[in-house]
Parts: sequence; structure tokens; C-alpha cells
Amino acid sequence: MAAEVEVGGIKFKGGGKVLVLLTALSSAGGVLWGGFEFWKDYENLQQTVQNYSAPDLSGFDKRLAVQNETVAVIREEMDSVRLRVSEIQQIARDLREDVRSDTAKVYDGIGAVDRRSRSADTDTREAMRQAERALREITSAAIAAFDAKTRSAVERFEAKINAVDSKLEASEDRQNRKLQRALDNPLLRQ
Repeated sequence: MAAEVEVGGIKFKGGGKVLVLLTALSSAGGVLWGGFEFWKDYENLQQTVQNYSAPDLSGFDKRLAVQNETVAVIREEMDSVRLRVSEIQQIARDLREDVRSDTAKVYDGIGAVDRRSRSADTDTREAMRQAERALREITSAAIAAFDAKTRSAVERFEAKINAVDSKLEASEDRQNRKLQRALDNPLLRQ
């Protein structure tokens, strides 16, 4: 006697047909189970997305605002330093012109004394020539020393300005990289 199974009003006889029927039923059960699992995962994902809240970036915004204020203050100070250096350069130029003018007046005075003293004897003329040479050396040395000090001061101020400019640019680069990393953060995109 052969095995007989009835499903939905259809009778199946024989072992091979029963095996095919059991295989089809187990496959249909597997498909249904997979569908239910997929639906459950979909609902969990939907609930996760609905419960998502964006991170609080107000602290980052506050720090960025403080850094922007700091950069603005540094720029104001740099502008002030540049203005002071410009003023010092102008003062140095004015002083140099005053020294040159005074030197020209001294030379003119020496020339006048020299013209008046031509009638004096040879010793007086020799003394005047020595005094004139000494005065020229002193004046030249004073002008050279003053020019050297002025150049040195201007170079130091320019070096300081360049150093502060470099630091400011480095700070801006760091801030820009931090800001770009924050902007590139995929959690911030919606």
C-alpha cells in the first residue's frame, strides 16, 4: 500500500509525490519566514530613522564664534602695529632729513667761517681744516649710526609683523581645516 496524502482536496499517492509536496511546503514556509524577518528589520529601521535627532552643535558654533572674534582682534592689533611702524618710519625719515638739513647748515656755517678766516694766518686755517674734517667724520658717523639704527628698527618691526602674519595664517588654516572637517561630517547632512 502506497502512502497517500490529501492537501486542499488533492490526493497525492506515492512516496515521490509526497516528497515533492513536502519540499514545496518547506520552501513556501522558508519564503514566508524570510519575508517576515525582512518586514521586521524594515520596521526597526523605520523606527530608528523616526527617532533620530541631530547632534547639538551649539558648542562648536560658540567656539567658532570665539575663534573668529580672536582672529578679528589679532587683525586689529596687526593693523595697529603696521600703523605704528609706518609712523615710526615717517619719524625716522623726518629725523634723517632734519639731520641732513642741520648738517648742510653746519657745512654752510663752516664755509662762512672759512671765508672769513682766509685772511688769518696759516695756523688758523690749518686748525679750521682739521676742525672741519673732524666735524664731517663725526657727522658722517652720526648719520651712518642713525641710519643703521633706523634700518635695524624697521627690520625688527617687519620681522615681527611677518612672524605674526605667519602665525595668523597658520591659525586660519587650522580653523579652516577644522571647519571643513565639521562640514564634511556625514552626520550633519540630512
